[in-house]
Amino acid sequence: METTIKTTPLHGWHAGQSANMAIFGGYDMPLWYPSGAKAEHLAVLTGAGLFDTSHMAVLTLHGPKVRDLLQRTFSKDLERCIGPKKGPLIPGRCVYGVFLDTQAGVIDDAIVYQCTGQDYMIVVNASMGGPIAAHLRQEQAGQSGAVINDHTDKVGKMDLQGPAAARILARILTNPEQVFEKMVYFSFKGSFNPQLLPAEPVTLLDGTPLMVSRTGYTGEFGFELFIAPEHIDKLWNQLLAAGQPEGILSCGLAARDSLRAGAGLPLSHQDIGPWLFACN
Repeated sequence: METTIKTTPLHGWHAGQSANMAIFGGYDMPLWYPSGAKAEHLAVLTGAGLFDTSHMAVLTLHGPKVRDLLQRTFSKDLERCIGPKKGPLIPGRCVYGVFLDTQAGVIDDAIVYQCTGQDYMIVVNASMGGPIAAHLRQEQAGQSGAVINDHTDKVGKMDLQGPAAARILARILTNPEQVFEKMVYFSFKGSFNPQLLPAEPVTLLDGTPLMVSRTGYTGEFGFELFIAPEHIDKLWNQLLAAGQPEGILSCGLAARDSLRAGAGLPLSHQDIGPWLFACN
């Protein structure tokens, strides 16, 4: 049976930069660029690196019963999951956890974002949007109150990681001081689609909306950025230009893997998967 290989909206850019490409999660993705995986790894430790992560899947959930559904299916207690005092998940905050099957094996790990009282977003791994959406619909068991939408391949995403990330990002935002104010770890602002997920606006200098999340998969300071796919080339090139003084590099999956391994972050379906899940 033939398998269709997917590409992200930045695939042409990667090919034009002579990236070493390979299949990951059903997508043709860059492993490293001519700079090499070691240089890309070190750029994230000392300055900044930019990762194409549009292969990740995004779900949105809307309705009065969404929190109840997530409370039943997600590994974190949404009423006791934020900060050292274990406060509840509230709008503007997000939390990491896993979705489990009936045998306590991991279907996938995920970050759950609360956008408003009844609007949530979930980010899961490549090719896992459909399985997680199907799992949630099954767990809903025909009850109303939670509308689940799979936006696989409909959201542009990139990760800007490293100690210079905020300085670089500030150069292309409309109101960077307002965006970064009280932006603690696992918080976010803005929306890649304000009609879909209402939020206080975060925009590029030309008014393009985006979501800025104070998260990442490298263990270093940085952000995950969500934007409509038709604008992703613009954002990617703006960040590379803005980060030239700090020596920003485009980074592939090899550096992403070495950085996440150094930070002790699990790789789904390798370190966690359809076997018994346990945590401290």
